[in-house]
Amino acid sequence: MSTRTALPPKKRKSPYRGFHSILEGKYFAWVLLVPSLVLVVTFIFYPLYRGIYLSFTRTVLLEGPGSTFIGLENFRQMFKDSLFLLATKNTLIFMVVGLITQLALGLAAAMLLSQDRKYIGLIRVLVVLPWFTPPVVTAYMWRFILDQNSGVLIKMLESVGISFGPAGLWSNPDLAIYAVLFVDLWASYPFFMLFLLAGIQGIPKDMRESTSVDGASSWQHFRYVILPLISPVIVVSSILGVIHLINSPTLVLLMTNGGPGDSTTVLPLLAFQVAFQMYDFGYSSAISVAVLAAIAGFAMVYIRFARFGKED
Repeated sequence: MSTRTALPPKKRKSPYRGFHSILEGKYFAWVLLVPSLVLVVTFIFYPLYRGIYLSFTRTVLLEGPGSTFIGLENFRQMFKDSLFLLATKNTLIFMVVGLITQLALGLAAAMLLSQDRKYIGLIRVLVVLPWFTPPVVTAYMWRFILDQNSGVLIKMLESVGISFGPAGLWSNPDLAIYAVLFVDLWASYPFFMLFLLAGIQGIPKDMRESTSVDGASSWQHFRYVILPLISPVIVVSSILGVIHLINSPTLVLLMTNGGPGDSTTVLPLLAFQVAFQMYDFGYSSAISVAVLAAIAGFAMVYIRFARFGKED
């Protein structure tokens, strides 16, 4: 009598095996990137290419829809344009004064809010609120507060003997840009505060308390412990803040529109006015390319310092 050995049942191939192999393939990741690449090319690279191309052309809509290639003529015109030179000066003032004041106030607020006090969480939320306020609301609110005739803050300052003359802040070409900087300081310093507060809280608690044990003063603790440890955060936040100051003329547009005269005109606002008031898109594109080159320079510095402290 013969005996047969029972064979193990054959494993059935999964109908999804081929599909899984496709999903795990190295090329499928590129397929998933296609929608993102299409969006990037459509909304970033093509407008960038188009803007750079227009900067080398004469494109004035009032003269017709066509463009004439003129090479570097728009860039030569910039350095002969007194308004461009004034806007460059105003942009530098806006950048330097804005960065120093916002960084200083943000650092002071971060040091105060890093302490473990009662209701500190609520206070941090209240301090950050100006950063979340829409620019339109910020601009018109402060425009009213600093109005010469009905402004609450102006009346309070006049009551203690501080006067800005009969013209007020917004009509004084020497003071208007600093009034806008004051409003931008109120709206933007929480950005620095958040960055620096995160850096301070990232310092180990025992290291933060070590100097108090050794009898060091508060200034020595800040100078020799806090400041060196948060210096990378200061560098990165400063570069991002400069990029914002150069590339964001929203408050200037809403509060003064470059006035009185052209005393508060900055480069991005000038590019906007040339394009949509004079319809000269070629010259406007050249100004925008110059601003882009400045921002790219700061971005290169940012990329370099973003690797601060990392080993190759």
